[in-house]
This record gives sequence, C-alpha cells and structure tokens, in this order.
Amino acid sequence: MQLRARQTRSQDISGEAFPGKVDAGPGAATAVKGPHPMLLLALVLLAGWLAQLGQGASYPQFLRQHVDNPKTRARDDRTYCNMMMRRRRMASPCKHTNTFIHAPASQLQDICGRAGRRVGRNLHNSNNRYRITTCRLARRSTRPPCNYRGASSIRRIRVACVRRLPVHYDRTL
Repeated sequence: MQLRARQTRSQDISGEAFPGKVDAGPGAATAVKGPHPMLLLALVLLAGWLAQLGQGASYPQFLRQHVDNPKTRARDDRTYCNMMMRRRRMASPCKHTNTFIHAPASQLQDICGRAGRRVGRNLHNSNNRYRITTCRLARRSTRPPCNYRGASSIRRIRVACVRRLPVHYDRTL
C-alpha cells in the first residue's frame, strides 16, 4: 500500500481559507509544518553551540587568571604580583584585585565535585585549604604601569562552576 500526500485548503475559525497545510493521510508520519523549519532548527543548534563555546572558554580564562602552580619565583609578594599581573595580561587596564592559587588544576576541578560543598546555584566552597597569593592594586596606581601589593596565605576558597569546571574565582573564605 502506498500513501500519497495531498495538498488541501484548510479553513480557520472565521471560515477564511488558507493554503499550505499538508494532509498526509491516516497513519503517515508528518513533518514540521511552516515556512522555514530548517532555518529554525539551524538557529536553535547555533544558539546551543555558542552557549557551549562561551561556557567552555571560561575555564581556560580561569586558569590564566588564577592558577600558578608551582608558584613562580620572585623576590617578594609585591614583585610576584607586579610580574604575574603583567604576564597574565591583567595590568592594562589595571585590575583592582586578583588571587593566584598555587595548586594543580585537577585539584581545583575537584572543588566542583567531591572536594567542595555547593553553597549556591553554581558556587562551591573548597573543603581543603590552598596556598594563594592575593594581589591588590596600590592606592596611587590607577593606570599602567600598575603597582600591586601582595599577600600570601593558606585559605579555603569559593569558585563558580559550570559543567564541573571552575570558571570564576568568587572569594577567599
């Protein structure tokens, strides 16, 4: 038995006729009807792909801005901060505050899982303490060349996670 689609004229509630509906007959599979279903599908797929790309790009940015393991050698914390903020391209314009974490990236990923405790929609507190260096812009330094003060400590941290990856350093606990 062969099913054949036939073109029909349908009517809306007011009795006006409008063309374009396909009546595939009983038992036949029907496709999405409308002027451009493939365009709509392409736009939905593109939006999903761009959303994934944007989220994935945040993890490499997190690593660049916040992870320095092992800690780069410097004479003192001030020298360390001035050097690292320039190297990591955060001193033009001058970023007010930045924290570097001196731990392997794999340990920081674990904060988004078993080594952390969820405290918000996507925020996680670390269960462990990490060696960190916090760099703060010196008072009189508002434009390049930036001058930073630094302070090292061992503290718990809070990060934002997307797909079990840290994408934002929220704060020191």
